[in-house]
Amino acid sequence: MKNAIEPIAENIKDDLTEALSRCGLMYRLFYRVKTMSSIQHKMAFKGDKYRSGESKMQDIIGFRIVLYFPDDVDLVSLYFSCKDVVKRSVDSPDPSTFRPQRLNLTRNIPEQFVKEFREKLPPEYAPYIDSTYEIQIRTVFSEGWHEVEHDFRYKCKEDWVGYEFYSRTLNGVIATLENAEWSMRALFHEMSHKNYQDGNYRAMLRNKLRIRLKDEDFSPAVHDYLQKNPQMAKNFLKIDRMAFVLMLMNHKQAIDLTYDNIMFLVNRIELNDPDFKALEGEERSKMLDQYLLS
Repeated sequence: MKNAIEPIAENIKDDLTEALSRCGLMYRLFYRVKTMSSIQHKMAFKGDKYRSGESKMQDIIGFRIVLYFPDDVDLVSLYFSCKDVVKRSVDSPDPSTFRPQRLNLTRNIPEQFVKEFREKLPPEYAPYIDSTYEIQIRTVFSEGWHEVEHDFRYKCKEDWVGYEFYSRTLNGVIATLENAEWSMRALFHEMSHKNYQDGNYRAMLRNKLRIRLKDEDFSPAVHDYLQKNPQMAKNFLKIDRMAFVLMLMNHKQAIDLTYDNIMFLVNRIELNDPDFKALEGEERSKMLDQYLLS
């Protein structure tokens, strides 16, 4: 059954990867398809709910998007919540308790794959399985913690009965990791401002946006313009990073994420400096026009 559904999972993975790569986010993407034994195990655990019609099994195909920075979790969740979402499971932070925060999206399998998906399900369990897949969104630090917790606590809960202190301490580790994540984000934010003060505008852009950029510097014309017009670099620091990265995700056409292209896009969308726009050149100007219309 797993191998039969694998091509559908691969197609969905390609769609997710295209959107994430289009905006340059730092991420890793993993997926799995439930095996027959895993389905049987879940039926033994929750079978009564499925047979009564109270709910259905929704994670035959599961994806995990692992992000480098905590603010990207909200960004990716917002983008993938825009359509085809059946359920959004988000844990609200509890200031008095150490526990991991969950952000899972359940989405409909694309319509073109539903018939094939239903045909490849094991007939005895097909009535209890929904035509959906799940996306778990996590950060790199929380992913490592979840892997350990899943194998050493979740799978053997009975081993932890009577050891509440140790269970709470394990949850405390995720709290420490969350603090480290936000400290790392703050570090890059502060560094981008220091880069601006030092006139290192390439590093400023990279540390402000925290996305994968082409490994090339500004063109000489753009570099010289920024050096002569530091106010433009200062205005760049004021843009809303989340809004800009979402814009990159929402446009269906991809654009080379070069330092020049990023600055020209920001200028067109936010800064509106006509002298800087004149540096685009005819070919790049047409490319940007087409991109913004996509």
